[in-house]
Amino acid sequence: MNPIATFSFSHSTAALCLIVFLEQAGLPVPAAPSLLAAGALCATGEAQTATIGGLAVLACVLADSIWFFIGRRGGNRAMRLICRLGLFNAASLQRMERRFSRHSSPFVIVAKFVPGLSVIAPPLAGAFGMSTSRFLLLDFLSSTLYSGAYLALGALFSDQMQKITRLLDHLGLGSLIPLLLLTTGYLAVHYYPAFAKRKLSASLPLTGRAGVGNQLKTIQQAIPL
Repeated sequence: MNPIATFSFSHSTAALCLIVFLEQAGLPVPAAPSLLAAGALCATGEAQTATIGGLAVLACVLADSIWFFIGRRGGNRAMRLICRLGLFNAASLQRMERRFSRHSSPFVIVAKFVPGLSVIAPPLAGAFGMSTSRFLLLDFLSSTLYSGAYLALGALFSDQMQKITRLLDHLGLGSLIPLLLLTTGYLAVHYYPAFAKRKLSASLPLTGRAGVGNQLKTIQQAIPL
């Protein structure tokens, strides 16, 4: 088996789809390494680019659509759920609501490339009443850019990835790769929420229009932060 397949655990397209879906659903499962490895496999001819890319986009859109309809139907309850997940506090949600109210379309498109925003953008779009067709179009564009970027990078650095994995196998260190991935997942579970909060607090504006923020004020009072 190609060493890249061993490294990435993405020789199965079903496994790749599951990883991408879980990441977009909000779980601390890094999809980027698998997408990079899948891109490398595409470059070597061991996987079909159209199939891998299409399934990755489908997984993204499916997970985002679930959050979108949760936001559409839940409104205030959906925002409270986001708070309870521990990724954001009410103040951060208020700032994101203000940003979204001014730049809703760019917000959805770039969300996948900003830590934390990929989870909150779909329910915000639903809570703000964005039409389903518009959201799906924007999310499809965002998912295509996101998946395509990592697949392209994986294809570009295919030779380097193969050399690294062959070297690890030669040194008998190939078994460390699963351990490194598990360690990455563990660190993500414990430290990613705090990182996302600091990132958003530093980058988002402090003022803006009211809208869903009126509902978020009730969340801030109801949830001890």
